[in-house]
Amino acid sequence: MKSKASIAARSLRLVIFESAITSGLISMSIMTPFFYSIGLSNAEIALSQAFFTIIVSLLNLPMGWLADHLSRKWANVIGDFGCACGHLLYATIHGFTGTVICECWLGIFLSLSQGVDFTLLKHFSGQINSEEQYFRRQSAQLAFWHHLCSLVLILLGGPLGAINFRLAIAASSIPYFIGGIASLLVRDDSAKLCPTHDNPIRDMLRIICSALSKPRLRWRLFAYAVGREMTHGTIWVLTPMLLLAGVPLTIISVAWAIDSVARIVGSRLALRYATRLRGDRVFAIPLLLMTASMLVLSFKLNLWTIGIYLLMGVVCGWTGATLMPLVQEETPPDEQTTVVSLAKVMGQILYVPASLAIGWAADFAVRYAAFMTVVIFLPLGLIILRHLQRE
Repeated sequence: MKSKASIAARSLRLVIFESAITSGLISMSIMTPFFYSIGLSNAEIALSQAFFTIIVSLLNLPMGWLADHLSRKWANVIGDFGCACGHLLYATIHGFTGTVICECWLGIFLSLSQGVDFTLLKHFSGQINSEEQYFRRQSAQLAFWHHLCSLVLILLGGPLGAINFRLAIAASSIPYFIGGIASLLVRDDSAKLCPTHDNPIRDMLRIICSALSKPRLRWRLFAYAVGREMTHGTIWVLTPMLLLAGVPLTIISVAWAIDSVARIVGSRLALRYATRLRGDRVFAIPLLLMTASMLVLSFKLNLWTIGIYLLMGVVCGWTGATLMPLVQEETPPDEQTTVVSLAKVMGQILYVPASLAIGWAADFAVRYAAFMTVVIFLPLGLIILRHLQRE
């Protein structure tokens, strides 16, 4: 008979595999030309993504609560198979209405499985080794595999999209089908949430208020939101920055691939060094790198300085590997998915005004987008850093 630790190790490997293989999208690089091919304008593309973001933001917390209360394993299984079917449906649509339907469909099923991976990772890591350092290493390993799989899937999408856009979109369902099968093999014996209120909304509010009332958890939630979003808003101006710096349009995709490699480097650095650092230092490193790189690019943008943008890729890899474990270390086992979902929602709430401000600054000059990133996130980061240092 297999020991509990060996069963946990097997389930941990399955969770990491499922999370990594569903972290990227084969069709990502060809979605914009596909939208153009079915007659969508840029405004309609943006509106369809707004529908997706709204659905995910509204459902993240309720779906996280359901996963905690009923079954995290089955939330992952249903979410993965639902996303797989959503991409198959996406490959058949024509026009704006079909796009919105598919984006809403994907938003529903993604919100069901988001956060579950982190909860199961925490649970199975604890069964194998109760030390927090071991969990942090597993989180960093997961972030590394996330970025590596995302890069591989994006690179696969180019050749498939060159054959046929719809083929690449349909192929995007394959990783989700594989992930759903892997989730079925997981033995989930994690603690279930026992609601203290009959009304689910009241119970969710109880968990939110409880999380925000604990100083250590509250500031770690803020650290996650700020740390993860400080690299998000500039993604949309990366291509204009590259063009303005003099990078030829023909090799822009290579520059994006190099940025993905920088994210992998960031996650590997986190795996090697972050597990031994205090929470304030884990947060201070990406804040320093973001500030330095964005200040340089805000004053001088050319072929010599554009390479410093790779520091933002390192920041993204580092924060993806380190910040969520800080939140989970302060979260009760039976509320893990709900609180993880809360952290993601807080990031999404911050992203909306931050991206609008960064986009507004870029309308004046592309390099102002880098300066606006510093203006928004450096003050917030310093406030959070001060509170983390008090721990």
